[in-house]
Amino acid sequence: MSTAKWWVLDERESGFTLEHRPSGDVVLMNNGTSEEHVLHGYVWKHCPHFGLQIQSEGPPPYGPWVENPED
Repeated sequence: MSTAKWWVLDERESGFTLEHRPSGDVVLMNNGTSEEHVLHGYVWKHCPHFGLQIQSEGPPPYGPWVENPED
């Protein structure tokens, strides 16, 4: 059985945003520093309440991630 979970970005005053670009890349941006991280190799999906979600065994390495409370 897989231990992968769905993770959502905690955007509450975090300064981070997540974007799905036309190129197909999922990009995490730090709005304070303009630093961008392309999240390669993650399964993702759109969620009506949280926007993009990332699936993995642990949270992605950048940004404030929390487990999706709806799962």
